[in-house]
Amino acid sequence: MDSQSVFESRERAVFQIRVISRETGKKASIGSGFVFDRPDQLATNYHVVSGYIEKPDVFHLRYLAADGTEGDLELVSVDAVHDLALVRATAALGTPLTIAEPPAKGARLYAMGNPLDLGLTIAEGTNGGVLSQTDASRILFSGSLNPGMSGGPTFDDQGRVVGINVSTARNDISFIVPSRFLLSLPNQSQTVEAIKDAIGRQVNGYQQDYLERIVGTSWETTSVRQMYVPGSISPTIRCWDASPKKKDEQLYRRFSISCKNENDIFLSDRLEVGKVLYEYNWIETDQLDPLRFYRAYEALNTSQFGGRAKEDDVERFDCDTRFVDVNGQPFKTTLCSRAYKSYPQLHDVLFTAAMVGKDNTGFIFNLDLAGTDLQTAIRLITRMLGEIRWQP
Repeated sequence: MDSQSVFESRERAVFQIRVISRETGKKASIGSGFVFDRPDQLATNYHVVSGYIEKPDVFHLRYLAADGTEGDLELVSVDAVHDLALVRATAALGTPLTIAEPPAKGARLYAMGNPLDLGLTIAEGTNGGVLSQTDASRILFSGSLNPGMSGGPTFDDQGRVVGINVSTARNDISFIVPSRFLLSLPNQSQTVEAIKDAIGRQVNGYQQDYLERIVGTSWETTSVRQMYVPGSISPTIRCWDASPKKKDEQLYRRFSISCKNENDIFLSDRLEVGKVLYEYNWIETDQLDPLRFYRAYEALNTSQFGGRAKEDDVERFDCDTRFVDVNGQPFKTTLCSRAYKSYPQLHDVLFTAAMVGKDNTGFIFNLDLAGTDLQTAIRLITRMLGEIRWQP
């Protein structure tokens, strides 16, 4: 099938999903969905319906069919980790579409959805393969996905749904979720409160498994001047040189490595969790006396959490500072954590460790984890500290 055949044969099974203000009756946001598993049920993205989950007293859900038919939708279940959701109508919407595994890398794919509220359309592209920087939950799609197409189906050339449109990085770099993840979604309606609790448990369980796998594997080692440190601790994490350019007025040099993953899990419009970010900074000087070097070193040892969570979203950070021995070298460490108010199973973790006792050299290790399991995060920190070694 070509794009025209796919569109003409599948358009009646693809719908616009709307988050509607109860106060004004107008759209607050839109996405797409398609008939899945039963005639009255649509599959879509979790982020498409997240506004309703966050504020069910303010919003409700409706669908719009290609022929202009509208109706109310009930939320059934979500998979926040893979950005999926099921919603249900009070009447049959059409014949459920066939689900299949994605075709080989390089095969043609066709994504359908409602871009920018301009009507149902189709975008043609190719399967760019599973992203190695994720847990096989994202496939690269070389077609153009635009806002409003999220939650729509991605078809192979047999007209089978092989993925769900999820996001774009622009310039014809887009991402889809393999459709097999739909098969594990609960098919029984739940209350919004029960779904919120499920979201917290889903993300916490995923983060536990993700970090435990990292802790339980061997790591490559890299060096920052005289310090040997863990490099990329997972295939999902990439490390880059982040050393700033030397300025003439600076009387010290700084060498840096920055590492992070791309496992962003959507919670709300301003909350994404699952991020693991760590960096190493080596500082040295042959021009500053110990007191002036200490002042410069102390000024560099300031780490702030980079998330967008506000006080309505999270508790205050609770911090613990202590001096520890790291393979024979004294370090001053600070561990801070804060829980999410709506998802108390999840924590932001901020850790910093600075080597002390040297007159003209310093080393700082920073680690940020967003929306993670606290105890598993502490095990990761402990292992990473144990891998850091000074080589005089």
